[in-house]
Parts: sequence; structure tokens; C-alpha cells
Amino acid sequence: MVDARLPAEWLGSIRIDNLSDRAFRILAGALMWCNGQGTDGAIPARYTKYLHPDGEDQSAFDELQAAGIWRRTDDGYILPGWSEDLHQSTAEEVERYRDGARRRQKAYRDRQRAAAHSTEIPDAVTRDVTMNVGTGQLKSLKRASAYATGDDSRDVTHNAPSPHCAKHPGGTRQPCGACARARAAFEAGPRPIPSRAWDCNLDGHKLVADGTCAVCTHRPGKASVA
Repeated sequence: MVDARLPAEWLGSIRIDNLSDRAFRILAGALMWCNGQGTDGAIPARYTKYLHPDGEDQSAFDELQAAGIWRRTDDGYILPGWSEDLHQSTAEEVERYRDGARRRQKAYRDRQRAAAHSTEIPDAVTRDVTMNVGTGQLKSLKRASAYATGDDSRDVTHNAPSPHCAKHPGGTRQPCGACARARAAFEAGPRPIPSRAWDCNLDGHKLVADGTCAVCTHRPGKASVA
């Protein structure tokens, strides 16, 4: 889009001030039409009807010609001194500006595409990363944990509910307080808290959801010796 200019020097200009309002409006319309069409001030006669909402006005045309703002040609009118006197952009200047704007826009889009392409992760890199994630990595992390032990199978069997203590995993006929507590915990519910010979006198009761102790015969509201 090309804008027409109304130079500030026209304020107070005798030549412009002497124009009637209708003639000045036709002049403004002529500037806008020539800039939009890129004619450098030439207005064919068939288009003068677009310069004012009421159409052509020959007296206003003659007024503009008398003021030296435009002159008649074989095919219409022309505004002399289009770039020097009227300070309007020529069609060549407008085309150079548009061409430069197109080049700048293309360069900007090329930079955007190059930046987007540089941030993409190649498939080979992604494949290498995922290939390095496996049981070996997880195993090393598990060994680094503070809760890891040297014998995983022993931990699994220990965590399973059992009516016997850790010292007598198969049971014993001899009196064993730890086995008694393990039996009580085993009978208290399906999910006793795992322990190795918990002593409730020292460590306190290990309560489950219903308030019972997982390792002794303690029950809520009932006095018992742990």
C-alpha cells in the first residue's frame, strides 16, 4: 500500500489557500489515485470521475489548472513536478521499496527455517540415547540407593508375610519370642509390616490401618504387653 502525502508547506501556501474546498478535495483525490496506480501524476480522462464523490466538476478542474497544480493532456490531466514540487514517491521508488521489503521478508523466513532445523534432534542421536537405557543402567542406580542390599532375593523373601522369625524361617519346636510375635503379626492381617525381630518395648508398636500392632497382640482399647 502506498500513501499519498500532503506536505506541511501547503499550510499557508497562497496557491493552495486560494483553492476552493471542492478543488482541494479533487487534488487530494488525484494524489491518492496516482499513488495507488503508480502513474507518477498522470490521470486519464476516464478516471477523473473517481476524484470526487459527486463526480467530475469542470470548473474545479479549470481552477486547478489555473493554479498550475495540474495541466490538461491529450488523454486527461497530469500533476507536474510529481516528486519535486508535490513531494510524492515515484513508481520506480515504490517498486524498489517493495522489492527490498520482499528480500527482507524472504531472508527473515530463511533464518527462521534454519533456526528451526538446527534445533531438531537427529534420529540417530535419539536412537543412541534410548539404546543406552536398559537393565544395566537401572541396576547401577539401584545399587547406588541407600536401601539397596547385596542379595535382592533375600529381601523379597523377607518381605513376604511369615509366621516365623528370621532366625527360624522354617519354624522351631523350641520357645521363641520372636516367632511368637511373627505369628501374631501374621494372624493380625494380610499385610503386616516387615521386620526382623521387632521389639515393641524398645521401638514402639507398629500400627496398621485398623490401629492394631503388626508385630504383637496389641489392639486399640485393649491393654496388652508387647
